[in-house]
Amino acid sequence: MKHFLIKLIFRLLDGWKTSKTIDEDRMRKWLADVYWRKEFQDYITKRDMEILQAMGIGVTREDYIRLVGQRIELGRLLSVAKRESEKEDSKMREKQRSAKVK
Repeated sequence: MKHFLIKLIFRLLDGWKTSKTIDEDRMRKWLADVYWRKEFQDYITKRDMEILQAMGIGVTREDYIRLVGQRIELGRLLSVAKRESEKEDSKMREKQRSAKVK
């Protein structure tokens, strides 16, 4: 029964996700802009420390798995933001080079 409910929830969420339009370009631009901001870096560091502290005090297996997932998600957010920032930087450098050539 538990697995049936989980599958049902995922099907509902998948239908909801496809009905919403996500502006991928705007999201990428936001990630590129926010990566170098001190506030973003501070948030990532603070949240990572909170997760590590929660793991360190001893939690149940389910909570531990959830915390590991949160930490992975946080790391992925940071790496995607860095990648998008590097892409934006390379585009800017390419535009500057092409402007100098002209």
